[in-house]
Amino acid sequence: LLILFTVETGVVIINHYRHLLLELRSLTGVLTLVAFSAALRESGSGDTGPFTTATPLQYKRVFSNAGSNYNSATGIFTATVKGMYFFRFSMFNNLSQSPNSVVSLMKNGQRLTSVWDTSGTDANDMGSNAVVIPLNLGDSVYVELQPNRIVYDDGMNYNTFSGFLLFAM
Repeated sequence: LLILFTVETGVVIINHYRHLLLELRSLTGVLTLVAFSAALRESGSGDTGPFTTATPLQYKRVFSNAGSNYNSATGIFTATVKGMYFFRFSMFNNLSQSPNSVVSLMKNGQRLTSVWDTSGTDANDMGSNAVVIPLNLGDSVYVELQPNRIVYDDGMNYNTFSGFLLFAM
């Protein structure tokens, strides 16, 4: 009996078992701690953007990441527990350049809510928004910088992204 095993097959099998494990964790009723908070820059200061396409922001300075659901390399939170979640994000712009700022909270590629700032007589503007939403296993949530927009950050950590599980469902 000859069994042919390829890397692609292995990846499919691993992903299948990973999904089953996540589902099992969700169904067992075991208390699962899911919470994260991160700021845009790990160090330094400056603008992020503008980009020609909508771009997920990668919050690099991770303050907490219980459950390891937030990925600072991609900026994406992935649900490993089906439940009701709270998310909050903030945006800052010192308008040192002409593009204004628009960032949006995204769930599986769909815009949920946004924060917008435009040039005015003042130089520093900040906004935030928050949602409470249900997530299924594997759902992704991230903050997206809209095309041709900028945000500014420095060591004061004005731009943040946080979320946590309120309760499993």
